[in-house]
Amino acid sequence: MFKRIEAQTGCRRYQADLEDALLGGSARIEPGSALELHLGQCALCREALDNGMLAGRLMRLGDAAVQPSEAFVTRVMASIRDASSSVPAAIWRPLELLASRVAFVAAIVLLMLSVYLREFAPPRTASVANTATEIGAGLPEPPAAPATEDDVLISLAEAR
Repeated sequence: MFKRIEAQTGCRRYQADLEDALLGGSARIEPGSALELHLGQCALCREALDNGMLAGRLMRLGDAAVQPSEAFVTRVMASIRDASSSVPAAIWRPLELLASRVAFVAAIVLLMLSVYLREFAPPRTASVANTATEIGAGLPEPPAAPATEDDVLISLAEAR
């Protein structure tokens, strides 16, 4: 019934004038105006005007008492909800891709670093006993602890 005009609904220069002419539902074009002269020459604009007048008549003739079914309302609301929920996903998707790539590169770098340290790092042979002798190597040895109380008293008497 309706013809679909692919990319254009008339000339862009006269599109606003066509919309103004169709505002009341019927075409009100002033005689001798530039729009009337253009409509005489341009088939696309004439077709756009005819389609606009037909749409206006259909809208006025439509029964206001007819209500859409529940299934129709549910489908429309679901499509609106899907359309609105897909917008944030479209915004966050590039960030998710970037984060996954950064995590992947970080994992590869850590793996390469651990292999390098395992293969090429100098061996660690220092033990706890060696570090204890190295730390105390310059200090004098403490005197031997006395075995009995008598030895303690004798050492004190000798010190005086």
